[in-house]
Amino acid sequence: MSRKLALTSTLIMVALFLPVPAGAAEMRQQTAIPAYWGPDTPDGMEIFNRLAQNRPTNGITVLNGSRSMPELPFNPAWATAIGKLAGSGTKTLVYVDTGYLGVDFGHGSHRTRAGGTSIPEWLEQIRRDVDDWYDAYGASGLGGIFLDQTILICGPGDEYAKLYAEIRDHIRAKHPGAYIVINPGAPAERCYENVADTMVSFEGDFDTYMAHTSPDWQRDHSEPRKFWHLVHNVPTVDDMKAVVTRSKSNNAGFVYTTERRMDPYPWGGLASYWDAQLVAASGIADTTPPHPPVGLSATTRSDQVASRVRLSWQTPADDVAVAGYEVYANRVKIAETYNNTYQLTGLPHGKPYEFAIKARDAAGNLSAESAPLMITTPSAGPPLSDAAACLSADVAEYRVSFGALFGHHRVFVDSDDNPSTGWHLPPGLPAGIDLLIENSFLYRYTGPGWAWERVADVRPLVEEFGGTFVWRVPVAGPARQTVVFSGFTAEDPPDEYSPVITAERVASC
Repeated sequence: MSRKLALTSTLIMVALFLPVPAGAAEMRQQTAIPAYWGPDTPDGMEIFNRLAQNRPTNGITVLNGSRSMPELPFNPAWATAIGKLAGSGTKTLVYVDTGYLGVDFGHGSHRTRAGGTSIPEWLEQIRRDVDDWYDAYGASGLGGIFLDQTILICGPGDEYAKLYAEIRDHIRAKHPGAYIVINPGAPAERCYENVADTMVSFEGDFDTYMAHTSPDWQRDHSEPRKFWHLVHNVPTVDDMKAVVTRSKSNNAGFVYTTERRMDPYPWGGLASYWDAQLVAASGIADTTPPHPPVGLSATTRSDQVASRVRLSWQTPADDVAVAGYEVYANRVKIAETYNNTYQLTGLPHGKPYEFAIKARDAAGNLSAESAPLMITTPSAGPPLSDAAACLSADVAEYRVSFGALFGHHRVFVDSDDNPSTGWHLPPGLPAGIDLLIENSFLYRYTGPGWAWERVADVRPLVEEFGGTFVWRVPVAGPARQTVVFSGFTAEDPPDEYSPVITAERVASC
């Protein structure tokens, strides 16, 4: 899968990860996706949102960086995609090139980004890439590492396998739960059996795969999810089903096919027959609809022209995979979406609505309707108003009214009157933010990046009524603070900010 050419049921979930005996008539297989496209475009993010719904059958998604290396500096789009997938239970991995460790097997040596070809130089780059991925995105839910272009022969005294075991140990020393995949692209020798959780033991086209038979030790292995087969140039649904059937006889616990060709590479988007592939891999004759969606909620915004409403709900359980949703407003179907969020814009102010959602699975079965959600769009006006801050010798009080529904209500504070230290708000707003109140908790900035430590034993929220919030925190230090209030909802940019407030110390608040 090299980029060198260019770039719920608890019982169901437990059953998915039990070993399946070799030769079982219908192995409960999972799909696994080499997702070599970026989440930094609307179309790219839409596919990641779609994959996050496809539980329990989709088991692994691999995100690559835009240059086949860690996506640095930190990119919120990658963090959002990783978090969405990880939150759904998908093993969410990121790409690290190992370049066959620079070993020349008759086709020339692969070079590191610094131009090196030696094994030590490759090991140094691999360790750095692993650490960079985790440093930037570990907190987003990163689940493990996909090691590409790996050697498949043991080498003298198992030399090569031991080197990859060292890489595995480096990863797990810092991240004990990391899921590791190696990709030799062909059946590796058995010395690699315990180097990784899963190995890509076939990568090639349809014709080659239909003549492929896994080695005996892989075909008879008690853990099919040790093996993942990737097949491209699979043009039709019937061809896809033939590949999936053969992959099960080859004892591959993970499979993915696509009609795309190696021109320049086949993993740059989702297969057109993706829903049918989910059903084929599951091995289930799916006639059971998903559970009705639950947890339907809304956030709203309004300006002088119109209101907008963002709906969100929990991904329901299904025996194969949830594939999409129907959205209803006032009992009329208004939209279909792959994601478990949906935004309506241009709505009139102050109008009541009843919303509901139905889930559709990969076989086309439609769930019953969710419990209805009743809301009234907000009236015209600013999303934040009446912002005020008061600073005394021992306490600071912050107050604001939110004219829209937000998932997070925030107060950003430069409490040391030093703009050179702390978090930088967007251009035009203050720098040096060292305290953050988010909903009911107080945090202190630790940096670098978006890094905050919760301040224990402080409960800042003292009043919440009718959209008006009041917070109080103990203070000590400079006699002036700079304060900005914000309303924020994940996946619903942009954040809304109040005017900047300067609070000078007074006798009491």
